[in-house]
Amino acid sequence: LLLLDIGLLAGASQRDIGALVGIDAFMVVTGLVATLTKVVVARYAFWTISTISMVFLLYYLVAVFGEAVSDADEDTRSTFNALRNIILVTWAIYPVAWLVGTEGLALTGLYGETLL
Repeated sequence: LLLLDIGLLAGASQRDIGALVGIDAFMVVTGLVATLTKVVVARYAFWTISTISMVFLLYYLVAVFGEAVSDADEDTRSTFNALRNIILVTWAIYPVAWLVGTEGLALTGLYGETLL
């Protein structure tokens, strides 16, 4: 819903919004598989696939939606840029938190992972 909302704000096409939501669904499913899988190699393989998907998603958000919002008025562009930057920063933390947390390398305990 977050990506749908920011896509509608940007004035992106339904095709572009659908593509971004599809990439997001793929990222979530592969991340879920990484968390639920007991085989260590498979866990990190699915984490890698999920993280690569997230990089594509964030790039798509910047490039495609950024181009779509370029024709909008200044207030819309400003709001879009602020929301996009919040998504970029907060979503970039998640794979690092997974990797160092209890699901990944267990470098931090549950409380540290929750704090991240």
